[in-house]
Amino acid sequence: MDTLPAAERHDFTADDGTPLQLTRYRGGTKGPVLLVHGAGVWSGMFMLPTLKENFVQYLVRHGYDTWLLDWRASVELPLRQFTLDDAARYDMPAAVRRVREVTKEDSVQAVVHCAGSAAFFMSMAAGYLPAVRSVVASQVALHHIVPPVTQLKAMLRLPETLDVALDYLSPDEDPQNPVWQAAFGKLVDLISHECDSTVCHRLTFMYGHLYKHARLNRETHDRLEEQFGPCNMLTFRHLAQMARAGHAVAFDHGTEENLRRYGSVKPPSYLRAEHLRRPMTFLSGAQNGTYMPASTELTYEWLREENGGDWYQRKVLEGYGHLDTFMGSTAARDTYPVVLEALEATA
Repeated sequence: MDTLPAAERHDFTADDGTPLQLTRYRGGTKGPVLLVHGAGVWSGMFMLPTLKENFVQYLVRHGYDTWLLDWRASVELPLRQFTLDDAARYDMPAAVRRVREVTKEDSVQAVVHCAGSAAFFMSMAAGYLPAVRSVVASQVALHHIVPPVTQLKAMLRLPETLDVALDYLSPDEDPQNPVWQAAFGKLVDLISHECDSTVCHRLTFMYGHLYKHARLNRETHDRLEEQFGPCNMLTFRHLAQMARAGHAVAFDHGTEENLRRYGSVKPPSYLRAEHLRRPMTFLSGAQNGTYMPASTELTYEWLREENGGDWYQRKVLEGYGHLDTFMGSTAARDTYPVVLEALEATA
């Protein structure tokens, strides 16, 4: 990464005491921009060493003070059981506050992806993030429309079934659970035939199709285990509940557990459009096999109806899937400029 300035690591804690990390690359005076990864991955997804120019290098080259967040879903942090409610309430506000404390800036921009985007939007819509002046949301926000196979797994309560025996699922080889992991690998190899990688096949089972294979160079595909790792079952259960509902819901919404945790079974308070009156750009890969493009379309249309159309725009990235928008070999040419255009409008 010789094209990057020296990394500055900032350890901090979420508002419930959970240790988190921020990594800063001072590219200039624009921003600061906070990058938020998805579940079962880490902030390294934005700075792959296998690309000619990765997303962090791209932002730095364009003058951005770039901050990478490793929130509690990061595979670089100790595995813990959590819901997206926890991340929305405790992680995202603390991260934004820390960036502002260090930079002395009044507000930040954000680029948020997948489960990180879902948690970030839950946090914003709950009123926890007034100092975020603009957002680029990658693939999903408050509406969760998944492919039929993912919907079937959610309707069959597969995460709840697996949760009886497993604390997490991982795409990698797992010395802690060798028998299970070997069986898991054999199963997914039987049903997936796009490539010869068992890691890739496990990822597809866990999340749906994360990328178009033609968009990844060979080295990136061969080194998937460097980016992905365990994802806890409680998070899978929450994501499945959202898939069944079609939109963000509090964990176990409408159950006795939810009644104890939240005091009511009313629709969650974070579904309040008035907290989302700020510039937002929604991005979807046209061939997304994890969250279908209708996910961002529904949130985009709902916000336009509630708050008017001046705040929002939506882009569909032709020929791209879910994660190849950041990890693809030609993303610097095809997709990064779309994100940059949105950021420049409020830099």
